[in-house]
Amino acid sequence: MKIKKYIGQTAHEAMSKLKMELGPDAVVLNTKTIKNRGLFGFFKKPLVEITAAFEEKDLLHNNSRADYESKLKSINKELVELKNLMLNISNDKEGNGSFSPELDKIHRIMVENGVNPNISLDILKDIGEKVDLKQKDMDTIRKIVMFNLSEKLGKPEPLVVENEQKIVFFIGSTGVGKTTTLAKIAANFVLNKEYKVGLITLDTYRIAAVEQLKIYSEILQLPLKIAYNKDDLTKSLLEFKDKDIVLIDTAGRSHNDKYQLEELKEILESVEEKEIYLLLDATVDFNILGSIVKNYSFIDDYKLIVTKVDEAKNFGNMINIKYITNKELSYYTVGQNVPDDIQTIDIQEIVENLCRENLND
Repeated sequence: MKIKKYIGQTAHEAMSKLKMELGPDAVVLNTKTIKNRGLFGFFKKPLVEITAAFEEKDLLHNNSRADYESKLKSINKELVELKNLMLNISNDKEGNGSFSPELDKIHRIMVENGVNPNISLDILKDIGEKVDLKQKDMDTIRKIVMFNLSEKLGKPEPLVVENEQKIVFFIGSTGVGKTTTLAKIAANFVLNKEYKVGLITLDTYRIAAVEQLKIYSEILQLPLKIAYNKDDLTKSLLEFKDKDIVLIDTAGRSHNDKYQLEELKEILESVEEKEIYLLLDATVDFNILGSIVKNYSFIDDYKLIVTKVDEAKNFGNMINIKYITNKELSYYTVGQNVPDDIQTIDIQEIVENLCRENLND
């Protein structure tokens, strides 16, 4: 296995270089800031350095694949922006009915900050019907909207370990960041609390995923079991019966692959007492997001972790995700650093960003 470093002005730039050359299966070992020595020895703005491991034989193949995926992502992004523009034009032509100029302005701000136009309209119409906004100034109306957004987002529910053993599954599409997120949560329990933690991986489809979790388990000095099927999982759980918390990494499933989703369903049903976290990518297009959520509808109870918030332009998908799932939010991640780049969702931070006008536009 080879090691290579990538440097960029931001974490997103460095990660883009990594993915372009190595593809999505490279193992991220470390992310850190480094000094950027400028002219005459003075220091400029720090750079971001990402260290990754990869199999050398896959480099050329990954180059072409990553280049194709990068171009495809760019095209999809342009199509989404065009679609949102057309929706905004349509809303401008039709008008927002009983919306006051102040509420209409907030609607435009929310859409600019990534909220789906239809979701923004539904939320604001609901507020307009329940609250008398007449003769109220812009600042007061904004505060009313922010309060209602806070109510809709709800109280975040991070992972809590009490008296009984907690068995936790991390599920989601390929590339959403399940393994790294699991490692961040495991590290925080190990470093900040007195708990016995065990790790299990069901992601045996990708060698890199198993190796990545092995590295984390060795660093954190945590036992790791590899389960190839539900029988192996049952055996591993029995061996971990003395643990306070067992964190289980699952294979990335395409939301369009019915067979893989059925396989996941069987695995989840084999464990009675469990907690499930569905990971969703903050950068994903709204329509694809809806398709992913729909295909996980066979799960009655789960909580949400939003990943790659640092790569998204805004917090819009936070409210979009909450709106279409009606499940509780827990964490969001902002990079590859273990254990630092994860935090319990700050509802106030989200609503302030959703209602903040971008003065640079």
